[in-house]
Amino acid sequence: MNGSAQRDLLVCVGFALAMIACSSTTSSSDPAGGPASSSSTVGGGGGSGAGGLAAVGSGGDISLGGNNFTPIPVRELSGLASITFHERSGGTEPTAYTFDVMGPELGARLDDPLSDNNFDIKGVSTEFYDVYYSDENGGADIDGSYLTISGVFAIPLPAGGGLNLAEIGLNYSDQNTEYGNYLASYVVLGDNADESRVEACIDGDLQSHTAMGNTAGETKRLRLTLGFESTSGPPK
Repeated sequence: MNGSAQRDLLVCVGFALAMIACSSTTSSSDPAGGPASSSSTVGGGGGSGAGGLAAVGSGGDISLGGNNFTPIPVRELSGLASITFHERSGGTEPTAYTFDVMGPELGARLDDPLSDNNFDIKGVSTEFYDVYYSDENGGADIDGSYLTISGVFAIPLPAGGGLNLAEIGLNYSDQNTEYGNYLASYVVLGDNADESRVEACIDGDLQSHTAMGNTAGETKRLRLTLGFESTSGPPK
């Protein structure tokens, strides 16, 4: 083969290799050949993670969506001794309501209506709350990887909004406490809700708290559903 033919052969081989490399790069990023989808970051409890806003609307259910962590039931955590809901109804600090991991309060959602004879936590007058293991949308689930507090508060403006949650703490037998790191979903209602404060329940600060509104004239409950790094993974 003369020198000119050799050069032509090398050019053809180089062009073929370049085409193969280009084709391989396109297929590895996306089957359709387009760019990977982007996502926003939702933080809390000192963590961070990627995820999109799945559903938005004041007065409705708001959920934040997913990652690849494999969830485990909260009640199956090794060394977990009790669970504390820090609820603020006046005073200089929240009140700690602590429940046994296998206690009846966390194991089921109470039937409606919540009242003086039907509650897990009572705040001020007409403020009654239900606490339970749940899925990320607040549905009761004994093997859920999330914890939910839902409730009613019948007083609108000029009163401040109800469901004033500072934190939910997982209390371990070694005296350590793990706070929620992920606000999975929530419901705000009424004219005294402050939606800008919803992530106060996962900021690790017992002096900050939520104000989820009121249920006057409503059939729905106020609600907060929290995840934990040890059970539901990093914020989604």
